[in-house]
Amino acid sequence: MEMSDIETAEQLCDFMTEPTDALVEFLGGLQGDVLVLGAGGKMGPELVETIVRADRQAGVSRRVLAVSRFSDPTGRAKESFLELGVDVLAGDLTERAFLGALPDAPHVIYMLGVKFGTSEDWRRAFHLNSIVPYLVGEKLRGSAIVVFSSTNPYPPVPPHHGGCREDDALSPQGVYGWSIVARESSFRTTAMMSPAQRLCFFRLAYAQHLAYGVLVDMARMVWQDEAVSLAVPAVNLVSQRDAIDVALRALGHCANPPFALNCAGPIVRVREIVERMGAIMGKDPRLAGPEGETAAISDDTLRERTFGPYRDGANDMVEAAAKWVMRGGESWDKPTMFGRADRNY
Repeated sequence: MEMSDIETAEQLCDFMTEPTDALVEFLGGLQGDVLVLGAGGKMGPELVETIVRADRQAGVSRRVLAVSRFSDPTGRAKESFLELGVDVLAGDLTERAFLGALPDAPHVIYMLGVKFGTSEDWRRAFHLNSIVPYLVGEKLRGSAIVVFSSTNPYPPVPPHHGGCREDDALSPQGVYGWSIVARESSFRTTAMMSPAQRLCFFRLAYAQHLAYGVLVDMARMVWQDEAVSLAVPAVNLVSQRDAIDVALRALGHCANPPFALNCAGPIVRVREIVERMGAIMGKDPRLAGPEGETAAISDDTLRERTFGPYRDGANDMVEAAAKWVMRGGESWDKPTMFGRADRNY
């Protein structure tokens, strides 16, 4: 199934949690439990389900442990984990007693973090994005940890530049960008103190889903005849399931000193995306200028060289988002603020 063929929430979940053959093979050879910290967020439930599906296909039996506060009042994430046979550890990683009681695991996916509201609450931003990572790094001294990071701290560049690479100097703007640098720095410090700890800084750009994401935000604006800002002239596009695939396979590339890896997808101009959506929807999209000259875009050549091509292409993702919005598909109501050129969230 192509993403643009998805019509129901059930099909969407099945699509987003389908493991690649490469992931099944990788997890089939991976020994030991997997601990997912911050598993109740946007990507966590589908990442955990992807692990379970891949393990089943590989004939592997292991503990998959999902750690989260589970603050969603619907309780859907926790229920889905229990149905999958996942071990659920409900608690707050900012509480020392809870963190200290966590079981050790050889493989860890670290997904805890905060983005929105950081410009108004510096304390919370640096507590969750820097102090807690340091404490987790101290606790899990001997683990391989894929640390969910961000491409946000790269300097803005013109779209024709091709995007920033992993060895480019970081130039964070805003509290969120600085707190991302602080997160990586905290883990880098614990790795220096613990030679057995291995890390991958998984620098993710916008991951595209249909219940949320940059593309459905744009599609909704086109459908509702709202003006789409061109202040950020271009974005990277990678589907959430491809991002999950890379994050899990990156467990095999954790290193000390840490290995940094962009996961971003192709660079596409916002104007082109919106015009394509307008054609699909039968709308004349409104664009709000002036068009920016630079954007926080990334080059993921290293990712392609390491893991091969993505499954989902940009054109199909754009078409899928337009059709999903036209059908009135499920929305998680989590705006991305993609048009914020100042990167204050």
